Amino acid sequence: MEETMARWQAETNERVFLMIKEAVDSAGNSNDVVKQKYCASHFGISVNTLKEWVAHGCPEIRLESGMVFYSKKAVHDWLLTYQSKSSP
Repeated sequence: MEETMARWQAETNERVFLMIKEAVDSAGNSNDVVKQKYCASHFGISVNTLKEWVAHGCPEIRLESGMVFYSKKAVHDWLLTYQSKSSP
């Protein structure tokens, strides 16, 4: 039973990895999906500030390997949503 579960988990992880890789590759053509430091640089903030934004709900793409990516459009959209919530 444990062997079956381990095999299923490995297959599932591989499928998810391939789907994410495909999405990142296709989005990469438009330079929308970027690594953490490039996202921070794009918005003129530090990586630590970006991490704080994530703690407050900013979307990120975190791979099982620990690599983190961001869609600049998704972050921009999140900022607009956050801004409208804090407006009087």
